[in-house]
Amino acid sequence: MELISLIILILAIVIGVVFNVNIGIISLGFAMVLGLIGGVSSDDITAGFPTGLFLNLAGMFFFFSIVQENGSLALLSKKVFIRFSNINRYYPIMVFLISAIICFIDPGGLTGYIIIPTIAMSIGYQMGYNPLLIGVLAIFGTQATIMTPFGVFGNIAETILTENGYLGYQTMIIINMFIIFLIGSIIVFLVYRGWKLDESQSVNDLIEDDTLSDDQAFNREQKLTLLSLALMIIAIMTLQTHAGLTALVFSFLLLTFKAADQAKVFKGVPWDTIFLIVGMSNLLAVIDYLGGMEYLANFLASISGRWTTAPLVGLTSSFMSFFSLAMAGPVPALVPTLESLNASIGNVFLPIELLSTVFNNGFTAAISPLSLGGAMVLTAYVTLLKPSQKERQKKFGELFAIAIGFSIVGALLSITGIYALVAFL
Repeated sequence: MELISLIILILAIVIGVVFNVNIGIISLGFAMVLGLIGGVSSDDITAGFPTGLFLNLAGMFFFFSIVQENGSLALLSKKVFIRFSNINRYYPIMVFLISAIICFIDPGGLTGYIIIPTIAMSIGYQMGYNPLLIGVLAIFGTQATIMTPFGVFGNIAETILTENGYLGYQTMIIINMFIIFLIGSIIVFLVYRGWKLDESQSVNDLIEDDTLSDDQAFNREQKLTLLSLALMIIAIMTLQTHAGLTALVFSFLLLTFKAADQAKVFKGVPWDTIFLIVGMSNLLAVIDYLGGMEYLANFLASISGRWTTAPLVGLTSSFMSFFSLAMAGPVPALVPTLESLNASIGNVFLPIELLSTVFNNGFTAAISPLSLGGAMVLTAYVTLLKPSQKERQKKFGELFAIAIGFSIVGALLSITGIYALVAFL
């Protein structure tokens, strides 16, 4: 049953990709079928449903939908970028850092994907920068702090780490993720020769130059939303309250004070993403119950050695992330295998090294045009410059190549010892 359970996992991904059906919904169905075949009771199958995770996702994304609907963070992002737009030569650095800061305080982690690329690329273009370079830096900056402990993905990470006995590792993972995306940003900057500016580019070339306006003042609803965001972060950090439930409390208050249109807020919640994560988590729980995770660890151990274990784990995490969210597929699937995998080669790695490899490489596909980050960069490029079909295909290929190349870089970094440095801080 161990091998069959893993085949079922692959089958769920393949069916979802080929037939364009939400993999999470497929996974929920397969969890029930696999459980019945493997003799798992219905109570044990439903016990594997991540109720706490669902509440975290629903609460945080609901709050973020309010933030999106009334435009509070979008306007804040716009004002911040405009403020620094006169520092031409340092603009790429500012894009990375501002994206990282905004994502760190963003409960949903999606502002960096949806709002920032268009704003940053439009400003960068009139400065003379390659807009694709600026878009990639915006996504990499977002990824650098995506594991913030009071954000959606940070809360999922904490749950997965705690369940697998890795206590006190989250801060180190955050630091290492910042390091790898900083390295990736430097590499992309060098490849695109970011120091060479095209002075012929101007705002007149852009289709939607209204994105550069920062005359609008924050209205009552937006001020209330930003205040709620700050208070929510403080509550989660200092009072250790449940992130999802805390977000729902502040969402209730914001809706009560008419800070957003309730119908639009519900429509803005990415229910497909929520079901993808909880569905995959439930299927993985059944697979683990049947011994599938242990079987996977033993298989990786059989083909691993001192110099190949970490890169193999990293490439596996990257490959899976091309077809599912990192926190839905590779992270919960691979983290339970790391202890036995490391033991099979004599524990040559510190736990943080393999953990960081899984987490970091799980996000290297974020710039792929098949993922949200890359898709938004490509969308922003097309929206701003209205390129030809041939040019769109070229940019699609560039983003895909960056995702693949960066995945390889991440895998190679896993054996340099750079991820171990945080253990000595």
